[in-house]
Amino acid sequence: MIETISAVVSFLVSSLQQADPRPLKGSQLAVLAKTSYPDFRPEKYGFRTFREFIHKNAPEIAESSRAGMDVSYRLRATEDRLKEVKPGDQSSFAFYALDQLTRNPRVWKTFASPDSAFRLYRDPENGALRTMHSNSKPLPHWQEVPRVSAEALLKIGRDFTADLDDSKKLVLTPLLEDPKWWIPFYERIQGLGLKSKWVEFRRQRIREEFQRLVGAAEKPAQPPSEPALSIGVPTAEVPARTISEPSIRRIAADVVQRMTEPELRALNLPLGYVMDSLTMR
Repeated sequence: MIETISAVVSFLVSSLQQADPRPLKGSQLAVLAKTSYPDFRPEKYGFRTFREFIHKNAPEIAESSRAGMDVSYRLRATEDRLKEVKPGDQSSFAFYALDQLTRNPRVWKTFASPDSAFRLYRDPENGALRTMHSNSKPLPHWQEVPRVSAEALLKIGRDFTADLDDSKKLVLTPLLEDPKWWIPFYERIQGLGLKSKWVEFRRQRIREEFQRLVGAAEKPAQPPSEPALSIGVPTAEVPARTISEPSIRRIAADVVQRMTEPELRALNLPLGYVMDSLTMR
């Protein structure tokens, strides 16, 4: 019994980590728990409700807000940090953003991979960072956070090498000329016993670059300049073709029906839509 409770709690925490910092409703978590553990029922373990089960067994999970008759949950660490963020306090936003970079592997990988197909966005309302595929469309108010550039990563490698003794420098410097320098560079770093030193140096420099880019993203945009007057022969405007919402949904459904299973699994669907669909079943 204890093993099952522990397993369910770990599963719930993992589900919130995947959605973090977005809260999930209790009804959504209950459906997910039931899907993964078909025999799970709070009453079976002496709890009247799912809410009581979470309250008694999951200190890592905090109630975030009410959602009608339901309760929304977040990771307690996230909820505590969000409470510290004050409206307009950019220093709090920057601290929270850096914390997400170091705690969330998806955020770190997206920021530190200039060739990734994913993009990094920041919600200015609460400082939350989100990763999205480049084919997905972010919300209008989200701000894109520039990723670390290939040039900046190469400079990190050069700066690290510059502080080494001449014998190691002689081995590593030529590798930095390779178009994919990081592969042979890392292999040789391990052979020289410098792996830990390199990893810490690189992580610290990437954190500093992140803070610089996030700070730049927080600066207010300059007002657009007045458009220049165009003098010439007017051209005929081509009316844009509008497609109704039912037509768009029908087209989307038709496209999905034609996709292969690997293509379907590769779709980047909002987690909330998936959970809402599971809840309504």
